[in-house]
Amino acid sequence: MKIVIINSSARKNGATAKILKEIADNFSSRGNVDITNINLSDQKLDFCVGCCGCYKNGVCFIDDDAEMLSDLISNADGVVIGTPTYASSISGQLKTFVDRGHFVIEQLMKDKYTLGVVTYENADGGAVVKALKKLFVFSGAKRFEKIIVKLPFNSDPLLSPRVKAKIKNKSEKLYNAIAKRKSSNLINAITNFAVFNFGIKPFVLKKGDKYDGVKKHWKKRNINFT
Repeated sequence: MKIVIINSSARKNGATAKILKEIADNFSSRGNVDITNINLSDQKLDFCVGCCGCYKNGVCFIDDDAEMLSDLISNADGVVIGTPTYASSISGQLKTFVDRGHFVIEQLMKDKYTLGVVTYENADGGAVVKALKKLFVFSGAKRFEKIIVKLPFNSDPLLSPRVKAKIKNKSEKLYNAIAKRKSSNLINAITNFAVFNFGIKPFVLKKGDKYDGVKKHWKKRNINFT
């Protein structure tokens, strides 16, 4: 079982990072899980320039870590992404990766089991959870779980027994879903089917060979588009 855990906070020992480490520790106790931990702040990630070259070629022309990160996700069974709440949205680091990471159009999360972790101090943590769920489901994820924690700045979420119990519960849910290859959540499946078949697919096919790179990703992920 392969799990990729991504911390999109610039703080490597902040609340989001502590929760993600606890998740990783819960998975490690199983003994049969290959875990890759990523701090986006350690990666070289340039901004998308909007050239659409990746849609044609299948890869971005920018030589940095974006393609490596996308490959890790593509080859994983489960994906955990954590973000603090900045200006009522996801972190800037995560947005940069999403823009470059072949997520929605190329269906990067096809058949992945996912967990979104959101921390916030004041407001709009729920809006960020919705943004993560939309990203995961629109990108083809089978299931989406969430952990959302409100806490004062610079405090330790693991000091709360309630938070630790929630982390353990969600970690076990994700592990069991992958181990048992549970079917898609019905609402997620319907949403993804509609988004892909009535939105993404006709748009891409209309583009012809300008989007050949997208079709290559679909073939690799066993997505029927004929």
